[in-house]
Amino acid sequence: MKDTNSRPFLSITEASAVTGLSQFYLRNGCKTGDVPHVRTGNKYLVNVPALLRKLDAVTDKESA
Repeated sequence: MKDTNSRPFLSITEASAVTGLSQFYLRNGCKTGDVPHVRTGNKYLVNVPALLRKLDAVTDKESA
């Protein structure tokens, strides 16, 4: 497997493996703008650090 620790942008498949989120969720989130990403041609690259911060912020709000 590729070194995912040094790259903030990962493919849907790689981001799914790192975060534990389904590929369907990530792909849908990219299409709706809920998942931070860039698009290169027809491929989505997920900004994993930004996604984890966003998920952590949502978790913090729900627990407050």
